[in-house]
Amino acid sequence: MTTQTIARAMEKRDGGGLDKLMWAKASHLESILPDHLDVKTFLGTAWAALLANDKLMQFAAAKPETLLIALYRCAAKGHQPGTEEFYLTPRDGGVLGIEGYRGVIERMFRSGAVAKVVVREVCAKDYFRFTEGEDEKPVHHFAARPGTTGADFFGDDGDPNRGDMVGVYGVAQFTTGNWSRPVLLSRNDVFAARASGGWKRDDKYSPWNRMDGGDNHPELQGRSMWWKTAAKRLEPWVPTSAEYRREQLRAAAQATMAPAQPAALAAEADRGVHEAVIVADSHELTTDGALPIENPPDWPEVRKPGSGLPDDTP
Repeated sequence: MTTQTIARAMEKRDGGGLDKLMWAKASHLESILPDHLDVKTFLGTAWAALLANDKLMQFAAAKPETLLIALYRCAAKGHQPGTEEFYLTPRDGGVLGIEGYRGVIERMFRSGAVAKVVVREVCAKDYFRFTEGEDEKPVHHFAARPGTTGADFFGDDGDPNRGDMVGVYGVAQFTTGNWSRPVLLSRNDVFAARASGGWKRDDKYSPWNRMDGGDNHPELQGRSMWWKTAAKRLEPWVPTSAEYRREQLRAAAQATMAPAQPAALAAEADRGVHEAVIVADSHELTTDGALPIENPPDWPEVRKPGSGLPDDTP
């Protein structure tokens, strides 16, 4: 292989300068990234994902703007690109960024208000119950009924047959101990979400087509996407941003300052009264705050009653 051939191969491998393009946007990405992510680590992870997938590198080089869009969206959500939190996938000749199930759950925990998240598929042979207004959260047992043996739960040979997936649910418990509103999706709900995303049966890159339960359990195909669909539907009922924690801290700080405000207002009002000019009977206060002393009027002498003479008359 000649030197020129090797050079062309390396140029093709590095995406024709994609690394330089990505680093040129480092300052923009840094302004978007939350505090817990470093821009160098962020770009290094993205570059590793490109190097690991020839088709992804090829599509990114063909449409670099799609790569940048995916990276910006990933940064805004606070994820690492090319991981199970946020996938970089080759789609339609470019790059499509897809937030994974773990990414959605990660944002819920990152808010600081969530202690537990439960997202689980429900199969035809499972025990499941939820009554609105009575149950705080769904009651779900993999076995047919609660209190059964391990063989019923895991199967006689460790390979349980729970039947087809018929639904999925998601619910979160807050740090206060209260539970969020649960979301319940039937199989038709999940398939409608799948269709809206442009799913194709023969798309080998689609996570909907992944055999999550292994080849022996085709009924669990795309199970992680069922989880993700429920997690996404749970978002409106659960805080999913670090902004929530900042707002809580800000509110707590304001609440701490609140008791001092009435006293401060009273002092300000009191000071205003003392500094005001008070007018009473057309007499203004003197500089020391006392009423002015006037010369007394010339009153007549006091006389004894009936004598017509002053009181001091002998």
